[in-house]
Amino acid sequence: MDKLLNPDFGVFALTVANFLLLVWLLHKFAWKGLIGALERREKQIADDKAAAAAARKDAEQIKTELDAKLQNIAAEATKKMQEAVAVGNAQKEQLLAETKQQAERLLAQAREQIQAEKDQALKEVRQQIVDTALLAAAKITKQQVTEQNATQTVDEVLRELKHQ
Repeated sequence: MDKLLNPDFGVFALTVANFLLLVWLLHKFAWKGLIGALERREKQIADDKAAAAAARKDAEQIKTELDAKLQNIAAEATKKMQEAVAVGNAQKEQLLAETKQQAERLLAQAREQIQAEKDQALKEVRQQIVDTALLAAAKITKQQVTEQNATQTVDEVLRELKHQ
């Protein structure tokens, strides 16, 4: 056990020499490759992060543009709906006005026609009264004028007119 507690300088020197040889071999053959691979990996990660950030920025910009376009489309649709409603209301008002004018024209024509028929009927009635009076006067003048004869003659003329 004493040997374990006392250092052996020969083994220590060989161990240090082996370590230095290992470090030199690693430096000569593997260190540049390992460092290059790590640097390439680090650069690739940095590039990927930059690409992801650019893609995120582009996606946000596209989303903003799409939101703006969507708002424009919604506003335009609302505007077109309002225009369509306004055109519909204008057409409705125009149709109502045209219908009212046509109804007024028809009513005026009907009134004119009624007045013309009324005037014609009055003219015919007057003519019949005149004809009746002339007929009655002619019959009365042929007969002796008495009150009873005149009444009978008028009644007879009226009966004749009723049967015509």
